[in-house]
Amino acid sequence: MREQTLAVTIVVVSLLGTGAAFAGPIITNGSFEAVQIGSPFSSANPADIPGWTHGGSPGDALLWAVGYADGNGNITTADAGNQFVTLGGGFDGPGTADWSTTITGLTPTDTYVLSFMIATELGTGIEPGGPQTMTVGFQSGSSTASQPFTSPDSTAAYWRLWVPENYTFVATATSAVVDFSVTNQQYDMGLDNVGIASPGAVPEPSSLFLLGSGLAGLIAVIRRSRRQKMAD
Repeated sequence: MREQTLAVTIVVVSLLGTGAAFAGPIITNGSFEAVQIGSPFSSANPADIPGWTHGGSPGDALLWAVGYADGNGNITTADAGNQFVTLGGGFDGPGTADWSTTITGLTPTDTYVLSFMIATELGTGIEPGGPQTMTVGFQSGSSTASQPFTSPDSTAAYWRLWVPENYTFVATATSAVVDFSVTNQQYDMGLDNVGIASPGAVPEPSSLFLLGSGLAGLIAVIRRSRRQKMAD
């Protein structure tokens, strides 16, 4: 029994070692749910979006939640959870704005994929149509060129159509500051569900060795136990 317990322990330690090898980059509050806001379901307070820094025009608000409503429509969906942030000049006129955050746990020269969702505030028959464009790039930690992403109109106002996007970049440092921005844009463009992954990630050889050793030990103990039972 002690031998079996020891073998199981070896396997657990091996799995933990493998998990450490998979420990990847971190984005704080990528779904913007860290601080839950209530009625009126919008906030212009940057403190409600921890882990992120806002610059430029505040638009009509910074953080929005499902439940907001006014005479032109209501918010019924977010891509992840119930909240998201926006960038733009709001109803009053064009504005330039950005959201930035620090990604930690990167390996220099490795390639990563930044995933996120975007949505236009504009909806057919409610506000002026036309696609909205957001640019994604880095302030530091990567020399990958910035890239524009365009969100189409939805069939109703207020961020109904969430579009998935991916941006591939190469890290040049162990941390990087990524920036989402809009320029001279009227109304507000939605951003949600920001995440990151390292494509093609595989366990390190040392972790595979530990896992294999633990499994081999467990198999040997089980076989020995079976032989002893048969002999008895």
